[in-house]
Amino acid sequence: MAKRRRGKKSSDLGGLIGGLLLLGIGAVLVAHATAFGVLFVVIVAIGAFAVVQRSRLKGLVLERVRGVVSLHIEALTRRRAQLVQPDAYGKPQMERWQKEIDYFIQQQVMPSLTPAYAKALQRNRLSVLASIEQQVIAASAITKPFTEFSDNFTPAEFELFCAQVLRESGWDARVTKGSRDQGVDVIAARGGLRVVIQCKLYTGPVGNKAVQEVSAGRAHENAHFGAVVSNSRYTASAAALAKTNRILLLHHRDLPNLHDILERWSESPAA
Repeated sequence: MAKRRRGKKSSDLGGLIGGLLLLGIGAVLVAHATAFGVLFVVIVAIGAFAVVQRSRLKGLVLERVRGVVSLHIEALTRRRAQLVQPDAYGKPQMERWQKEIDYFIQQQVMPSLTPAYAKALQRNRLSVLASIEQQVIAASAITKPFTEFSDNFTPAEFELFCAQVLRESGWDARVTKGSRDQGVDVIAARGGLRVVIQCKLYTGPVGNKAVQEVSAGRAHENAHFGAVVSNSRYTASAAALAKTNRILLLHHRDLPNLHDILERWSESPAA
């Protein structure tokens, strides 16, 4: 009987020790689980805070960029009108304008930013480019660069003005690239008609050379008509040469009515 009591006490003691060990292991596991949970929550909170901060910084950078663009909006709308021109298939060519925007960011935007803002701009460069494009397009729709003649035009801007007026009048008009243009500054098409134009921004009368150049350009482009457009008048010899070569001599104010002028001119006996 005594032996059985000792065995029972030993068994109870072993169970007690085993239970305590299990309880201890469980407490450790619970403690570790709690620690990992706290660590996970901390990591998630830090990540969320970083995301919020980056989003806030992105918004501040975009606001700063919009402010700089507003200061230069007139120049930017003019540059976009100059650089974004349709190709022979009517697709706008964006490469030169994209380079201009990169230049604008480096020269006008970046100097106004803190190092933190500059890093944020680089991280969000696509959003910044899209924001600038939207702002310039919106301004262009209001101001419409080169739709009105200015005495301050450069020759290149006068070409853009002529093409823009023609587009406003229903023509598919584009400015040539300037090199290897064979004497043609603007090519316009409408209703099956194809016209090549030499644009001359002069303070004095326009002479024979412009007529000769656009006559050669008409043949090279296989166009139906050739015309010289100027803000000035023409010499008598230029008028005589134009009549011989069937070249129209126009003032820029004639451009909105070019289609009607060509119809009347082609039906006239002299044509």
